[in-house]
Amino acid sequence: MSVVERGSAGPAGVVEARPTRRGTPRRSTILKIVVTIFLAGYVLWQARLGDALAELGDADWRYVLLATCFAVLAMILNVARWQLMLHGQGARAPLPSLVRLYLIGMFFNNILPSRLGGDVVRAYGASILATSKTRSVAAVLMDRLVGATSVLLLGVLALALNPTVFPWQLGELLVVGLGGMVLILGVLLSRSPLSASVRSRLSRLATFSLFGLRLGARLSAGVEAVRSYARARGLIGRALVISMVANGLSIVNLSLYSFAVSADVSLAQVAVVAPVILAVGLLPLSINGIGTIELTFVVLFGALGVEGHVALAIALLRRLVLLVLSLVGGALYAVRRFA
Repeated sequence: MSVVERGSAGPAGVVEARPTRRGTPRRSTILKIVVTIFLAGYVLWQARLGDALAELGDADWRYVLLATCFAVLAMILNVARWQLMLHGQGARAPLPSLVRLYLIGMFFNNILPSRLGGDVVRAYGASILATSKTRSVAAVLMDRLVGATSVLLLGVLALALNPTVFPWQLGELLVVGLGGMVLILGVLLSRSPLSASVRSRLSRLATFSLFGLRLGARLSAGVEAVRSYARARGLIGRALVISMVANGLSIVNLSLYSFAVSADVSLAQVAVVAPVILAVGLLPLSINGIGTIELTFVVLFGALGVEGHVALAIALLRRLVLLVLSLVGGALYAVRRFA
């Protein structure tokens, strides 16, 4: 039975029912679904899915197993970066518990049409475990910003080392993205008069409320929580180093997937294209990057001389390992939820 809203009475005195907007997909979600279907279909057709599956059948799974171990290590490093961000908020959370929350977040990322689903799960779980919701959200936000900055930085470095491999549009996107991330971090961490002015304006909003919620107070508290990292810039530097190492392991992973399907590329060549692939994965263009990431594999590995179906096989191996880790998170969530 559908849910309806109470409407105005009609000529016969009957109340007209109006369907609610609750549950209606947002336009952005519908657009993502369309982009996902189109790009995934195009890549699977252009790169010959049947040939890619044949490559997977002949793959050396020892390389995939080794890559899975490196993927777990990279994940633990990312969790350590998140733990460092929580320390910046005065929270002390044990690494094993955060690893568990991170895996659960990966599971939600793979079943929801948004990469923010996992971040919401992480923030909520950490708020139960160690700190307030405001400080937990601030830690996840800074973790995301530092992680994205490290990926874009590696991408720009790869672009500088070998600009002929990348389409110029992609190069411009990387440079603009890195500039935007640096600008955001600069505004959040600086102690300029402009930042003080913003905080002052937010404090004035603290007296206003909407439907009983003091929005200004919540916003002001959130900004202050993020701004607290301005007093711990060394912490941000350490988190950036950890993130660069984790992304370096991700580059090694892509090289191992390439070795598994006998792609004729070296680790140095993969190191050029991998940061760009990781950066494209951050773009909210499709559901969980489906289609966009695979297309990026085909285009960039194609620039290295790899056939389309082989590049698609590499992309599928990467997604398979991430799916396995996500299913582990799903099992952990089914056993004990967030507690």
